[in-house]
Amino acid sequence: MKKKVIIILGIVLIIALVVVVSLYIANEPTRDWIDRYIFRKNIIEEDLPVIPLENENTNIYAYDNHIVVLQDNQLVIYNSSGREETTINVSITTPIFADSGNYLLVADKNGQNAYLIYNTSLQWQKTMEGNISSITVNRNGAVGIVITGTTYKSVIVMYGITGNEEFRTYLSSTIAADATISGNNDYLSFAEIDTSGTIISSVVKTISVDKAKNSPSEAIIYTYKPEENSLIVNIEYYNQELICQYDNTVYKMQEGNAQKLLDIDNKTLFMDIGLEEHVCRIVETSAGILNSEYEVKIMNPNNQKESSHLLDSVPKSLYCNNDIIAINMGNEIEFINHSGWLMKSFVSAQSFRDVVLGKSVAGIIYRDRIEIISL
Repeated sequence: MKKKVIIILGIVLIIALVVVVSLYIANEPTRDWIDRYIFRKNIIEEDLPVIPLENENTNIYAYDNHIVVLQDNQLVIYNSSGREETTINVSITTPIFADSGNYLLVADKNGQNAYLIYNTSLQWQKTMEGNISSITVNRNGAVGIVITGTTYKSVIVMYGITGNEEFRTYLSSTIAADATISGNNDYLSFAEIDTSGTIISSVVKTISVDKAKNSPSEAIIYTYKPEENSLIVNIEYYNQELICQYDNTVYKMQEGNAQKLLDIDNKTLFMDIGLEEHVCRIVETSAGILNSEYEVKIMNPNNQKESSHLLDSVPKSLYCNNDIIAINMGNEIEFINHSGWLMKSFVSAQSFRDVVLGKSVAGIIYRDRIEIISL
C-alpha cells in the first residue's frame, strides 16, 4: 500500500512538473511570474559592484565582460566586479567605439587616432591621414575605418589583426556612411550615399578582400539597391550574411540577392540589428481604444521566425549586444535573450542617465557612479 502511494505521488509530481515546464515555455505571463517570484531574477541595487565617477563628462562603454571609462585621454578598463584591470593612454577628443567578441576599437571622431584592444591589451594604434568618420571590427580583429577630409569624399581602409593594411578603396564623388566586415574576413561591405542629385540615394556595395588586394578594379562584386527609395541607416554582418537597415525596411543580402525581412512603420518605436544573428524591434500594439501595449519582437533572418516579449510599461530605449537585449523603461530595465526569455530585471530607486551593454555585462550609469550587472 505504501509503495502504491509513493508511485502515485511520483506520477502526480511528474505530471505537475511537465505542466509547469510546458507553461513556462509556452505561456509568457506564466514564465514572467516564475522568473520574478520563483527564480528571483530581480536584481537588488544595493548588492551591485560600483565604479565611482568623479566627472559627469566621462565617456563610458561596455564590451565582452568589461566596462570602459574614458576621461582625460586615459582609457580605464574594469572587470565585472568593478576592479580596475588596466589603463591605456590615448589621444582622443570625441570617442567612437566598436566591438565584437573580445575586441574593442576606439577612435577619435573627425580626428586621426585609432586604437585596437584585445581583452585588456592594446594590439595596435594608428594615426590616419584624414578624419575618421566611422569604424568597424569583427570577431577576428579585422578593422575597417572610413576616412574623410582628403582629396576624396571617402577612403575605406581595412587592417588585419596585427595592424597591417589590407587594402584601400577610394570614393571620389560619394560618401561611405557605414562599413562592416564578414566573419571570415573575405568581404567588406559599405553603405554608399550619393548627394549629388536632387534626391539623396543610397546603395550597399560588397568588396572582395582578395580582389581588392590583387585586382582592385574588380574588387566590388555586389551592389544592392532596395526597391523603395530608402536611405541606409545601418549595416551588419551575421557571419557571411549582410543585414541592412534602411529608414523604412530591413533587408538580408547574400551573394548578390536581396530579401526583404520586414517593413518599419510608425508603430515601430525602436529598431536594432546589432543583436547576434537576430533583428530586434519594439512595436506598439493596440490593447483597446484608449490603451496600447508594447512588445519586443526578435526575428531570425534565416527562417524569419519571431520570438516576442511583452512589456509592462512604456519603453524609453533599446540596447542590443551579442545575445542580450536590454529594454529601458524609466527606472526599470529588463534583460532578455533572443528567445524573448527574461534573464534579469533591475529596478532603480533613482533615475539613471544611460545604459551600456556588453556580451555578459551591463553598466547602469548615474551622475556619480556606474552600477555593474553581470548577465
